Amino acid sequence: MVGFHAVVAALEHQPARVERVLIAEGTAGGKARRVLDLSRAAGVRYQSAPRRHLDEVAGSLAHNGFAARVAPVPFVDADEMLELPAPVCLLGLDGIEDGRNLGAVIRVAAAFGLGGVIVGGPHPPPLGGAAAKVAAGSLPRVPVGHVGALGDFATRAKQAGFWAFGAATGGDSVSRVDLPDRLLLCLGAEAGGLRSKTERALDGVIGIPIADGVESLNLAVATGILAWEWRKRFARD
Repeated sequence: MVGFHAVVAALEHQPARVERVLIAEGTAGGKARRVLDLSRAAGVRYQSAPRRHLDEVAGSLAHNGFAARVAPVPFVDADEMLELPAPVCLLGLDGIEDGRNLGAVIRVAAAFGLGGVIVGGPHPPPLGGAAAKVAAGSLPRVPVGHVGALGDFATRAKQAGFWAFGAATGGDSVSRVDLPDRLLLCLGAEAGGLRSKTERALDGVIGIPIADGVESLNLAVATGILAWEWRKRFARD
């Protein structure tokens, strides 16, 4: 796990998973003091390390001088999310394998207080590394589950009282759709979209009106717009 926000979130919300914190040599200021204070309070070992070592740990990700070795984040039981009371919106991701995309969606879910994220498909990205970095500290705030087939999960969700809508270019404008208070919103990978099995399980398909000549929006932007449309109709107290 790399990056200031990701490390702070782990220390604040899941300190038992943090095995060691690394701070790049020469890193000082308020951020460094906060990481050190949280590490000491949680009884987590910390050490100064050459910046090149953090570069190796982070790979292509920006670490900003902070990294942590943490135990893997487990996926939760996706079916448990179906017991959440209304109003609730769950995000279903069909065939997402890029950790950055998953992290961005988790950040959206946290921002709008959604019920959780379900990743469908055989190869979900791990809940660490790129996902944790892009989630910017929001990973501990959002339940994330994994299912083999999002279409099967959508069927179970409808049996539990949810409506299952998909998002796709050409769908009914979200501004004109009466969004339900128990919603499973399914989005596909940017390259392939929703699987046919998932599409067959849907109650409807919604879309975002965009200007002519623009093919589509990226996954995180589309998710954010649709999540906001749902949230503003079911405002939090």
